[in-house]
Amino acid sequence: MPPVLADTSAWIDALNGKTTAIVSKMQLLLNEDRIVTCGPVLFEIKRGLRPVERKKILPLFDALVRLSFEENMWEAAGDLDASLRSKGITIPPMDVLIATLCLRHGVFLFTLDEHFHSVPGLKILPTA
Repeated sequence: MPPVLADTSAWIDALNGKTTAIVSKMQLLLNEDRIVTCGPVLFEIKRGLRPVERKKILPLFDALVRLSFEENMWEAAGDLDASLRSKGITIPPMDVLIATLCLRHGVFLFTLDEHFHSVPGLKILPTA
């Protein structure tokens, strides 16, 4: 089974228990040891956590494989963003970095953010 990068939107939904289907999917992926993470997702998670949440949630991320972001990926992310913008598509810069990581490492993305569907070649894991 291929690895899956869980986007911040999926983590937030799962950690808050908002959507039963998302919680179940994340539990399944974690049980199958398929979830990986990356710097941009960790950045977004950390900036939104309150101190009491940090103690409970951050150890989970320490147990996950973290995808590397090599120096040449900055240029690839810039090219991807420019390509999307030339088509009238604007996505948040941090999400461009996440998409670039998925493309380079060949992993699926599990996300609730629809704008990722605009990224050519990005493999998105269905939420249902």
